Amino acid sequence: MSFLYPVFLSALLLLIIPLLVHLFRFRKHRVVQFTRVSLLKEVEIETKNQNRLKHLITLICRMLALACLVLAFAIPTCNKLALQGTGKTRVSIFIDNSYSMDNGRDGQILLETAKQRAREIVKSYGINGTFQIRSLQSGGSSLRFVSAEEAVSNIDALKIRSGSNTLSSLLSDIADDLKQEGNSHAAFVISDFQSGFVDVPRKLPEINGLAVTCVKITAGARENISIDSAWLQKPYLIPGEKNTLQFRIANYTREPMVDFPVKFYTETGLAGTGRISVLPGTSAVSAIDFTAENKSFNPGKLVIEEPGATFDNVLYVNIASHVARNVGVSSSNRFLDNVIGAQPFLQKKPGAGPFSGQASSSGDVFLWVGPGSLSQTQAQTMKDWLTTTGATAIVAADADGNTEALQKVFGLPETKWVKESARISDKSFSHPFFAGVFQKLPRNMNVPEVKNYLSTSGSNGSGESILTLENGDPLLLKFQVGSGNLYFFTAPFSDDGGNLVKSPLFLPLLTQAMIGGAAPPALYGICNSGKVLPLENLRKLTEKPPVLKTDGWEGVAEISPTGSGNGLYMGVQPEKAGNYRLLENGSNRLLAGVSVNDNRMESNPNMASEEVMKNWTDSNNISWMQGDNAIAAFQAKISDTAKWRLFIWLAAVFFALEVLVLVFWDSRFNKIEIRQSA
Repeated sequence: MSFLYPVFLSALLLLIIPLLVHLFRFRKHRVVQFTRVSLLKEVEIETKNQNRLKHLITLICRMLALACLVLAFAIPTCNKLALQGTGKTRVSIFIDNSYSMDNGRDGQILLETAKQRAREIVKSYGINGTFQIRSLQSGGSSLRFVSAEEAVSNIDALKIRSGSNTLSSLLSDIADDLKQEGNSHAAFVISDFQSGFVDVPRKLPEINGLAVTCVKITAGARENISIDSAWLQKPYLIPGEKNTLQFRIANYTREPMVDFPVKFYTETGLAGTGRISVLPGTSAVSAIDFTAENKSFNPGKLVIEEPGATFDNVLYVNIASHVARNVGVSSSNRFLDNVIGAQPFLQKKPGAGPFSGQASSSGDVFLWVGPGSLSQTQAQTMKDWLTTTGATAIVAADADGNTEALQKVFGLPETKWVKESARISDKSFSHPFFAGVFQKLPRNMNVPEVKNYLSTSGSNGSGESILTLENGDPLLLKFQVGSGNLYFFTAPFSDDGGNLVKSPLFLPLLTQAMIGGAAPPALYGICNSGKVLPLENLRKLTEKPPVLKTDGWEGVAEISPTGSGNGLYMGVQPEKAGNYRLLENGSNRLLAGVSVNDNRMESNPNMASEEVMKNWTDSNNISWMQGDNAIAAFQAKISDTAKWRLFIWLAAVFFALEVLVLVFWDSRFNKIEIRQSA
């Protein structure tokens, strides 16, 4: 058995008082006159024994009654994983301060109601608890356990912020924090419990034995129309070229949206308007055509301006144009020419590559298709070029060459020529490399085959196999070379190599290899996501970190390395959605443009259903309480400690026994002192 308030056990020292009273109690004796003293000794002995027994019984009853009262106030529990020490109760309180808590109720926003409930919980524990006040932005030192006074101060400071979490992730984090502190006490989650927050119910073993109470703050029904996401039809924006911005709209109202307008703005004004129809409770996709402007930073935004769209109705995008990628080729190849000509962002340039001595960038691509094979000197030059620039090289096997230099310089495995047909394995298409090739894997795809290729006997050497043949031999290997990439095809780009170069797969496959080393930057990132947003051509930085700036706000940016350069870490900053400029510290030179948005977990304003909440309760023994009675939520936390009532009854019983002994004992056993009469 353990106690929720072990500090009350110190009151057991009060049991010394009745013990001292009984030890030093002065007795008054009633005098009885006797004419005969023959039985004096016998009566004296009997009387002393009776008094001694009476005093002992009353002492035991009184001490037991007081002890039971003290134990009742300490609130005993048989929960084995409850308090494991004798210190104060540790309480973790999460207060949802997401955008949905900005909804109104009784003249104040839901966050203020949630904060008031949190204060009530802190007050319920008082000096007997230490408190951790969590929010969506909590981290580091803000998660320490503090006194009740400091906890209330932390609660008062909370404001609406962007961000979101899931219930399962939150409970796991809380359980970890409490266990690190050496105890598993109590956790409270105060929220409106939107459906996006209350994820799929499942058993969480880590919270087993932890008393969790979810305090629900309710508000009136709310509807919303939101922009879910957006993407470009063509991955690269070339100045003056037409492109299409596709977007998804979600309808969380009870009415259908018919021919609904969505507007697209850039710095120069309205760039286009799209129209869309969406049924209630569903989403749909539409598009807006526009012409790319010649700007390295071109902030834009998609906007729903109609009534019914109350939040997540703006999506910020960066539609900056990109310079065409320079592509160098070792020798003329009609299949490569077809691929380069089909992609407007690829520009064939004779001087591009490692052997011309010209300046290169991470966007440059060099393709070696023979004739012959690379010498060791050429292979080393290519390696140095890839390491320094972060560019991309693609090497195809040549029937008249060998791979000795590639084996020594890049770690290519030993190879031998095989002149027999082998089909490409369709299982290879599940590799992450093909995420940019197929939106959805086609069924019964006519997979090409090769008939003249270099076999590695299934070995990848120091490379990564991206595409394999059905016999296990790799067809496409990738080698990371510094910040650059080398792709090696084991079959030649010719008719003799098979039908790969004539198949529909060849164009997207080769294009993906060309842009895989430095893919076009994302349209936008998600703030507070903890991910890195790649930034195009952001490679060399000064000693001082760059500055992230927008209207009315600026802060120091946190830059993290990526596979193709550097990117912006989307952790703490920026904390609000918008279009930002990344500036060089000290000179304010524009380094890159950054567009960030809130994630769309808050878009659906509907609350989690009673069924979902019940499933969470059944799976993890979680208590759900309405926020109007947070004190009841606290009482629910100690509902498994009903044994305190038993100790109250025991105290009453022992007090009653003491009274009965005092009242009826003397009527049956008189305490007398015999004195000889004169």
